Amino acid sequence: LRVIKRLKESNPIPIKATFLGAHAFPTEFKENHRGYIDLIINEMLPQIEKEDLADYIDVFCERNYFSVDEMEEILLAGKKYGLKPKVHVNQFSAMGGVAKAVELGALSVDHLEELTDQDVHSLKNTSCIPVFLPGCSHFLSIPYGNAKLLMENDIPVALASDFNPGSTPNYNLFAIWSLACVKMKMTPEEAFNALTVNAAYAMDLSETHGKIFLGYRGGIVLTNEIPSFSYMPYSFGESHVQRIFNL
Repeated sequence: LRVIKRLKESNPIPIKATFLGAHAFPTEFKENHRGYIDLIINEMLPQIEKEDLADYIDVFCERNYFSVDEMEEILLAGKKYGLKPKVHVNQFSAMGGVAKAVELGALSVDHLEELTDQDVHSLKNTSCIPVFLPGCSHFLSIPYGNAKLLMENDIPVALASDFNPGSTPNYNLFAIWSLACVKMKMTPEEAFNALTVNAAYAMDLSETHGKIFLGYRGGIVLTNEIPSFSYMPYSFGESHVQRIFNL
């Protein structure tokens, strides 16, 4: 988080920091969940507030990781320190985490490879945006999230890389764009929308970034010659970008 803070101060693009201390229980706390949760709440969060290190607090709510009740306790504690909730949920199982995340005012729910009718109902007409991570599904050989189901219910969706060394060692958004089209059956335009304007919303940047509109920040991307817009996700794994100008 301290590295991210330094990058924020020196980088022209907007960077947001999320405290995901509640991802998995460390080995020394495998049999002492209470002890680790207390460590997060009583030691980590006060220090994060003191150094102004994070914008959001996140929990991996999943069987054999953090329960719905544990997620709620940690997110409520984070809110007391001014951190907005986000949740990683429903990667392997659906256990009520989506509904609770919405109830707690989460800005986003990420993963959603498993999705129930109740989850769809919980997300409808809320300010919480579902974020799908197809790179993770590809790398772990697990199901892809049903973004089309949510879209058919008028629920906007976002896409992200989930770049991390354990389950998605790839930050190439062109690859994510391709996977969304090929594996999740999104159109190139739907997936592009999920990667831009909706992704900006998931980062609290929708008033300044993510679309071409008067007063918004933007940039110019020069590409190689391409036959069509849809050719970019079609040509899987390639980046056609020659140069980027941040304005």
